[in-house]
Amino acid sequence: MRSTREFTGVRVLGGRNGTRRIGKVLRAVFHPDDYRLVGYLIARPDLLFMFKRPDRFLAYDAFRVVDGRVVATIDHDSWDSAACRRLGLDWDACLILEGMPVLAGEGEAVTAMGRVSAVDYDERTGKTLALEVVDSVASRALLGVSRIPIELIEDCRDAQLIVREEAASIATEGGLAAKAGEGVAVAGDALVKGATKVRAAAGEASKKVGKTAGEALDVGSKALGKGIGVGSRAVGKQMKRTKGMFKAFRDEYRKASK
Repeated sequence: MRSTREFTGVRVLGGRNGTRRIGKVLRAVFHPDDYRLVGYLIARPDLLFMFKRPDRFLAYDAFRVVDGRVVATIDHDSWDSAACRRLGLDWDACLILEGMPVLAGEGEAVTAMGRVSAVDYDERTGKTLALEVVDSVASRALLGVSRIPIELIEDCRDAQLIVREEAASIATEGGLAAKAGEGVAVAGDALVKGATKVRAAAGEASKKVGKTAGEALDVGSKALGKGIGVGSRAVGKQMKRTKGMFKAFRDEYRKASK
């Protein structure tokens, strides 16, 4: 089992000898139907330290880990449009799950659990095993994470993951509250309740755009191969929903590149 957290920011190498620097892992990309990992977006170094170069898509089965670095295969269909064709992907429909809000239940009984911080998956098949969810406002270090099995996901709607109501009762793990005993756990519970009130006070407007305080969406124009446009720095989004955000940057980039 692997976690997407292991790869964020990891250096990516490629070329015939596996020594050419390509960039760093930026985001994991998932299939829209069964949520399996299909690959990673690779951020390349800026050109002349000024111009953002297009990110590249590396298929999940087209690299190995060597000495803590990702080493990509040299096959043409490991990358970008060719990789999408080989995996049978509709790029516009693919998802970036990390950062996506998670709601347990629906209607009046809905519980906001937080946001996806990482995804556990089978490195051989790419099958997603569980979501690691941390409260959006409270400290991950204090409360730890809730690990939600993939089987509990009901739907992905309006850039939010809907999970079964029973997911809300899954205990957190790895936080200081769990290690320090009941006293800290009670304090942590109070913090979560306070955080929930803060989110509620933010109002319906912030819910509709899927943002919480402190969330930042980097703006950039991306292209994978021919005809595939993405906004890979947006978190918790469907690829096609990020395109319009980057038009202004793209236009400026093209002007500066002439």
